[in-house]
Amino acid sequence: METDRIILRPMKKSILSIILAIAALTATAQNTYTLNFDPVLLSEELAKENVKIDSFYLADFVSQEPITEKFAFKDNKIAISGKVDKPQMAALILKIKIDYGIRTQRFPLFLEAGDIVIKQDDWMSCRVEGTPLNDAIFTATREIGLAGEAGDREKAVQLTKEYILAHRNDLTGAMMLTALPHSTVAEVKKVLPLISECGEVVKQHPLTIQYVERLNKLLTRPQEGESFRDFAVEYEGKTTRLSDYVGHGKYVLVDFWASWCGPCRAGIPKIIALHEKYKERNFTALGVAVKDKPEATLRAIKDDAIPYPQILNSQAIASELYGINSIPELILFAPNGTILLRANRGEEVEQRLAEIFSE
Repeated sequence: METDRIILRPMKKSILSIILAIAALTATAQNTYTLNFDPVLLSEELAKENVKIDSFYLADFVSQEPITEKFAFKDNKIAISGKVDKPQMAALILKIKIDYGIRTQRFPLFLEAGDIVIKQDDWMSCRVEGTPLNDAIFTATREIGLAGEAGDREKAVQLTKEYILAHRNDLTGAMMLTALPHSTVAEVKKVLPLISECGEVVKQHPLTIQYVERLNKLLTRPQEGESFRDFAVEYEGKTTRLSDYVGHGKYVLVDFWASWCGPCRAGIPKIIALHEKYKERNFTALGVAVKDKPEATLRAIKDDAIPYPQILNSQAIASELYGINSIPELILFAPNGTILLRANRGEEVEQRLAEIFSE
């Protein structure tokens, strides 16, 4: 019998070792991810500008701290693999070399175990597929986007709210929160109670914490019906104030923008058209460049042939004072400096000006 025990003990140890090894391999496999992206459409569009992707890496979505090393872009393919202990919000960062420096393009995604694939339908938009969180939010985003494109803003907002409540305990709920309209006090007062219905995963995420801080600032920012708040910025030894333009008997439409902001640049032709249409009728447009290098702002002004005056180098001074979370934002001031309208879209301003100058 003693001999049997001597024989069996090594066998048991060997079987246990095999089981543990298999378990370890399984755990390792469960924690691994791959990310693949063939940015052919983007590369083709960049080639028209005679620029190209220089490098890429993964970064934390909120802090923007790198998650991976930076990889050189070659063979028109992007492939990253690694380990992730638990899902996290991330972004694929592309560094694009242009003639006056480096431009950054971000692709938000959820970094989680599995095979993540970024696909492009056209060079401006993408979808992320292959893992549970990415599939969930990008499927919902497509449906919400279709409602928005159809002009049904109410349905788009309702679908967004329904998604958040259905995912109140996972990271996608936190990211979807920031998609809710929150440019007015009334909208903010609808968002805050929704956040309180979410679980701790959502409420305690850094993105949500930052978002709540921004919402609370919005509640105290200058509102329609209030007088303008002045600010001053310096550039090349000269101080420029908002009060140099606002409060002197003219309607003033202020466009808070930046050279790197695609939607800002896309909206500039409409602002130019409004400026030209009403400039002889006690009206002027005014640009305020936020978080932008003055030389880049000046280049964009020249490229877009912007005829109205600009305040350069405001950085975060103007946007923080006026509680601006995203650009472009438009503020229309009355001749006495009262805020008549705050809007993100030129159509709202166009309508209000038509009402003002038809009287």
